[in-house]
Amino acid sequence: MSIRCHNKDHLLKNAGSGAESLVIKSPPETHNPLQFWVEHPAQNTLVDLTILAEGQTKGVDCSGRWKGDFSGRPQLIRQMEPAIKASLLGLSAATVRNRMHALRTWWRLLDHVEKAAEQEGESRFKVEDVRQLTRVHSIYACQNRMDSCVFNFFVCTANATLTELGLPKLYWDSPESPKISRNLPPQADTDVLRMALKYAWQKVRKKRELMDRVREANFIPKTAEESDFLKHWLYFNNIQISCNSVLPASEQIRGKMTFRKFKDSTNLALCTLRETLFPNMWETHTAFHMCLASTGWNVSVLATLDASIEESFLRNHPQDESRYTLVGTKARAGGKEQYVNGLWKTLWGPGPIIRAWLKWVVPIRKLLQAELLIAQELYKIMCQSGASHGELARQHVEVQRLDRGCRSIWLFVGGTGQIGWVDSKCERHYLNGNSVTYLEYLTFEVNEERIVRGEAPLAVVKSSDFRDIFAMYIWRQSGSNILAVMRLLNHARLRTTQRYVDNNILNAERDQKVRTFLDDLFSELGQGRLDITILAHRQQFGSVTPEMEKRLDDYRTLERSRLRFGCKNPYNPPAAIQPDTDGSKRCGQQRLLCNAGVILPESLEGVAMRVEELRVIQRSVSIEAWLTSDFSQELINGLNVLKLFPLHDVLTAVERWTLAIASGAHRVPGLRFDINRVEVI
Repeated sequence: MSIRCHNKDHLLKNAGSGAESLVIKSPPETHNPLQFWVEHPAQNTLVDLTILAEGQTKGVDCSGRWKGDFSGRPQLIRQMEPAIKASLLGLSAATVRNRMHALRTWWRLLDHVEKAAEQEGESRFKVEDVRQLTRVHSIYACQNRMDSCVFNFFVCTANATLTELGLPKLYWDSPESPKISRNLPPQADTDVLRMALKYAWQKVRKKRELMDRVREANFIPKTAEESDFLKHWLYFNNIQISCNSVLPASEQIRGKMTFRKFKDSTNLALCTLRETLFPNMWETHTAFHMCLASTGWNVSVLATLDASIEESFLRNHPQDESRYTLVGTKARAGGKEQYVNGLWKTLWGPGPIIRAWLKWVVPIRKLLQAELLIAQELYKIMCQSGASHGELARQHVEVQRLDRGCRSIWLFVGGTGQIGWVDSKCERHYLNGNSVTYLEYLTFEVNEERIVRGEAPLAVVKSSDFRDIFAMYIWRQSGSNILAVMRLLNHARLRTTQRYVDNNILNAERDQKVRTFLDDLFSELGQGRLDITILAHRQQFGSVTPEMEKRLDDYRTLERSRLRFGCKNPYNPPAAIQPDTDGSKRCGQQRLLCNAGVILPESLEGVAMRVEELRVIQRSVSIEAWLTSDFSQELINGLNVLKLFPLHDVLTAVERWTLAIASGAHRVPGLRFDINRVEVI
């Protein structure tokens, strides 16, 4: 085994090759005490608490739906601002949005409590200080089934503020968290979906490889489809040259013609023109979800692989160049690494898919890097010219957006000609006029074919469900070993893994096993017996046939010899073994010569003991005595029997009996040891 040594000083190696353009600049300073930036390695987020000081009467919250008006509380938000800022330190943009949603929810709750008090004729003051919070607010939150995360964030922030003021904390009971139910489709449906994904990826891969050949100078089309692609590429390439642009805009491609007129007059499609060089959104999502289904990773881990340095996450296996190692980093687990190994020859594996995709999106990445350099230069000029904080903030967000695109593996050019990537929210798939996810669209296509065949349609799954499906697969393959699931999901706590094996499929299987066990138990008791072996067989494999029960009875009634062999008929042994038998006595032979013996799982120890006894006899007697006896045939029989057992178990048993005989703990029957001679009786 060799010690791996990977060069991790990638920035030094890539110095001067454009790495500087990928550095996220520091966010602009703000002079508003209610505005601050939350810095994060992936994306800085501007937090504006002004809306909580002034109130809001119209707008849209982070969930995309308007939850209602709320009044401003300038003194309260200024008092809580230091604690809010400290609690948001280092959080991602999505988490910051959720925290802001929690504050808006509490602002509305405070309004509702004050309005309810006013309707009851009570004089209720407006809460402008954390010291004015009472248990009434806690009870109202619980009665309205406030989310526990929303409740706990506000209470923790209020307690931090109270602690800073030297006051006692709020000891409020949190609302009960609703049990999260994980509903997964049956394994047969997930197998169909995985196969559909594999077919979709094979189609994408063949198309991209065909486009690579079409762009070659000496390409000769052989089919009508290849001729059509070549026609599109030649037209698109001419537009690129005439416009001096790698990705011409739609107006540059069609000129002054409308979309319909352009298509009718040229028999060309704008989407196909771009697809001759750039992957589209459907192809990118197919590649992404194929990798997601194969790795069992979280969506964010796969989406945030840094494409700027490929060897940092995808490289050859250190001991086998025919294999690869894929490394992902889980930010929510403190940067913990997750590993996937596979064969390069498996074309639908994550390693080959990612390597191929990195090659196909090189032109898109170069365009994004050029846009990033321009955006960074503009940001620098705006800083020097004294632009307002709002303008600087918007430009800083744009720089971050382009930087994420440059680092993303999963780039594409959308139908409108815009560059996008997974999680960029650039474009979406549409089905019957409605916005849908990739998996919803794929499932719809699969169900259309299944309905025609008269089969039941598949249930729609989410991207995050692939990790649950992977966990369920490991659970079954490992024989319900939760530690194996925990290790392969790379969890730090067993409690996290327990949630992955708590789903509708496994719970239904457990319930069915309990019902089956009780039915089998009372069935056994009804027959006046309780056979644990039969009960265990029914639990694991199903019903027990009369033939199986007879074999079990025969096994149990077999008499065992000293060698732990079973004997079919101990009172009527073969004449070659015991010539003078009359059926009234048991067979007295305890050797490996009888064809009526039955080899049992527990026979290993006895056979190993007898083989070692025969080897001692062979060394102790003369060659003539050995050859004229039937010991040699018995030794051959014993060695052949040992071949039926696992090699490791055989070696262990043989070594144990060798030591026992050598130490005198076990005496070989038939040998008489004397000082001057050894005699065989």
